[in-house]
Amino acid sequence: MTTTAYDPWTQPEEPEASPVLRPKALFAGGPVIGLRAAGCTAAGVVRTVSVWLYADPQPGLVAAALWTLDGGPAQVAVTVVGAGTVVPAGLDVDGNPVPAHLDLPVQASGAALPGQAPYRLGIDPAGLAGLGLDLDPLRRYLPVRLRPECGEVPDCITIPPSPPPLTPPDYDTLARDYTGLRAMLVERLGALQPAYDPSPADHTITLLELMAHLGDLLAYRQDRVATEAWLGTARRRASVMRHARLVDFAVPPPISASAFVQVQVAHPDLTATDASFVVLQGDLATDAAADPDKESGAACFTVEVDGPQTVFASHGEVALHDWGEVDAVLPAGATSAVLVRPPASDGTPLATWLAPGALLGFEVVDPGPAGAQATWATRGQNWPPDDGSGAQTRMPLASHPAQVVTLTHVVAMTDPLAPALPLVRVFWDAAEALTAAVPVSVATDAGSPRVGVARLGLVAAHHGLPVDGPDALAAFDPLTGDTPDPAVTEVGDYWLTRAATAGLSCAPGGRPWQVRTRIGLPSGVPVEATRVTSLLRAPSDGFAVVVDLDDDDPPRLRFRTGALGLVPPADSDVTVRYEVGAGAAGAIAANTLTRLVRTTTPLGQPILWLDAGAGVTARNLTPGVGGDEAMGLDVVRRDAPQAYAAVPRRAVLVSDLPPFARTVPGVARAAAHRDWSGSWPVGVVAVETTTDRADPDLDTAVGQVMEAVRMAGTEVVTLPATPVGLLIALTVCLTPSTESATARLRILAALRPGQPGAVFSAEAHTLGSAVYTSAVVAAVAAVPGVDAVRVTEARRLSDPPGQNDSVLLMAPDEIAVCDDDAAAPERGRIELTIEGGR
Repeated sequence: MTTTAYDPWTQPEEPEASPVLRPKALFAGGPVIGLRAAGCTAAGVVRTVSVWLYADPQPGLVAAALWTLDGGPAQVAVTVVGAGTVVPAGLDVDGNPVPAHLDLPVQASGAALPGQAPYRLGIDPAGLAGLGLDLDPLRRYLPVRLRPECGEVPDCITIPPSPPPLTPPDYDTLARDYTGLRAMLVERLGALQPAYDPSPADHTITLLELMAHLGDLLAYRQDRVATEAWLGTARRRASVMRHARLVDFAVPPPISASAFVQVQVAHPDLTATDASFVVLQGDLATDAAADPDKESGAACFTVEVDGPQTVFASHGEVALHDWGEVDAVLPAGATSAVLVRPPASDGTPLATWLAPGALLGFEVVDPGPAGAQATWATRGQNWPPDDGSGAQTRMPLASHPAQVVTLTHVVAMTDPLAPALPLVRVFWDAAEALTAAVPVSVATDAGSPRVGVARLGLVAAHHGLPVDGPDALAAFDPLTGDTPDPAVTEVGDYWLTRAATAGLSCAPGGRPWQVRTRIGLPSGVPVEATRVTSLLRAPSDGFAVVVDLDDDDPPRLRFRTGALGLVPPADSDVTVRYEVGAGAAGAIAANTLTRLVRTTTPLGQPILWLDAGAGVTARNLTPGVGGDEAMGLDVVRRDAPQAYAAVPRRAVLVSDLPPFARTVPGVARAAAHRDWSGSWPVGVVAVETTTDRADPDLDTAVGQVMEAVRMAGTEVVTLPATPVGLLIALTVCLTPSTESATARLRILAALRPGQPGAVFSAEAHTLGSAVYTSAVVAAVAAVPGVDAVRVTEARRLSDPPGQNDSVLLMAPDEIAVCDDDAAAPERGRIELTIEGGR
């Protein structure tokens, strides 16, 4: 039951609030109506839906074209088949008063029975406009069950298996030294010259000890080379990362933390005059009072924007529309909200002031003096009330963490009961649904008063301080360890010295956030070098650089390895601008950052930071999260050798296809078998989805995955899994003291899906798995009060009656089901005969 158009009528409506004040306005009558309640009475194929409004229904509302019933793609379509009737107020058969309402005749297509799940009854706002009526957006739809004679369908719960325990790896080391070599040489000398002089003053012993010493040094170098030559014994991070790269295992470096930062522009005055500021890529949010590069321990977060982003003073704090209620709240799981545009933003087009893709934050603040929040939320004053902190926006309450979402749709709307308020309805993805409720009206329960507000002007930021200048890198020779002079010799390796302690700032994927390398050639022409993950990917023309990380040394900037890469010529000026800051150091608390600074320093010079603009500040709504240290070398040694098998990339056998199908979101289980098309082999994949509804997009996604992993010369066909309904007939004998009705319910609960561990629960049977009647007998026999169990019939619904199989076999694309649901008889049936008991 989803809608595709995002407009003021799109479900779900939020915030939620207890119906108090708005229903009073609707009960008073007038041009605004709303749906109040609905019910259904079953009388054959044509059924009657009774609809109650908040006021007496008008005669024009009986038109069938005004009403819709939506049951979703999995249920039978139902329509209003004729004009309804207005039933005046009266009394029911028990003498209870019944308000005036509408009776609508409805019928399912093809004279079938309606679906068992609730339908959504709705009324068309455009049709009401032709009658001179308006509709409350919060009361456009009502749920109604068209099969009241059917019971509820139980839910199925899937319990994921526990992960297997991890075993620590085993390591072995070898060593050679001077003592062992000397003893071996002395033994050999004794074999060659039995009458040798063992005195240390003998020249033969002196030469022997000198050779043992040289052998010790050589063995040490050989051991170091041999140790770094194998993944299991390598000690240096650079060596371990190169070994892992040979099997396509990416070793993540230290990752920088990230946070959401709000850029605030000071109010120019108390009038409704908006001010703006343009945020640029590379701006820095910090808590340093002076130059952040010269202040030790300063928190620095670099702003991430795709292009210039304009923020307004009115973005600092935006009110949430409470729909006139006193206890409105955005519930946990909300995916939309309604904002009240501040007066200062009236002259700015909505697409400029707030566009899809923008970040929106929810925070809870102190509402301030009594009545001030309501005055501001209804545009009675231009700017938010003062909370006494001296700031132009109210500070959030520490007990309510901020929640940030990315807007997907922005729609202008109006409230018919408050037409003077310019409202904006915003939507975000369900994956970012609110995790905690946000009070829209002033909440006074359970503590001090509080109210939720929206924050705009947000940008993403990551932990990192850009550095540059001569002290940001140092040339070195990897063979001798000396410091060569780039003015007289070619230098292909540089240390990124400023990242030795703070670490290089890297994104979650392992890519450095910024490494800009410029080579000033002897001719005076500047050339940019391309950063690559491996010099194997170096372009054929131009310079390329690789950044190597190690635990004992600063990050290394490398231009060449063997025949790969190009070294800058002698007398070249190499400059690098990069960001430092990684790991847990970026785990700052919320509201730590206070300033927004900017630099215009060109490449190659020490960076000078200045305030980005007058009256412009920055504040991180969320704490720094995601900062992580580099992957441990022991973890790399354990995971890298098996990386190729852990992530398969090709389905060689037909049995390899189901794991790939299960990687598609929405696929619960999959099975495959081999077939023949007449010209080439075909892999037939049966897919069971997590829902009962048909989803063409899911079928397309599975087909694309199968096409990407199939072997050449083969074909893959995906089909939905075939449910096979079973008939299980049991005769159960109870002990004399057992209540038969209670025992029946317990037996059905042990068999029907809906309870963890039930015989026919969704997780009990996979595609192609057989059903053993012994498991049914064991489950029923375990019910308290059961004395004996006998299976009288066990078969498929399609098999002849009277058949009793001890094992019900399934094809690879079939799955056994026995829901015992009268609304879905094709999904199996359980017949119980109870004997004994009381």
